[in-house]
Amino acid sequence: MQILNEGIELLYTRECHNWQQTLQNLKQALEMEKVKEQPKIIIMDTMEQVYAYNFFGSPTIHINGQDVDPRVRRTGKRGLGTDRPYFYQRRSWAFPSVEMIRKAIKELYYL
Repeated sequence: MQILNEGIELLYTRECHNWQQTLQNLKQALEMEKVKEQPKIIIMDTMEQVYAYNFFGSPTIHINGQDVDPRVRRTGKRGLGTDRPYFYQRRSWAFPSVEMIRKAIKELYYL
């Protein structure tokens, strides 16, 4: 399975407790950055999907195929885990903050 990662994606597993807050933060960041594109919401069920989408853990936001967390872009770890940590402003978060998403939009969306 080869997937072309373009646009904005929210990927999560069925067991994820943080995907809804992640979606809220993503929508808020898109609105603040005046991005009209609606995110694709994708449920990750298989390891085939994990590798096709370069999925680190749930919840995940990709912008043009890149994770919003720059630290994760440098790792080769993949899996169907939940409650992945996000590191932003010297803190660990259970989901990406609006500010982190906005920064990623500015870096990755307007290429």
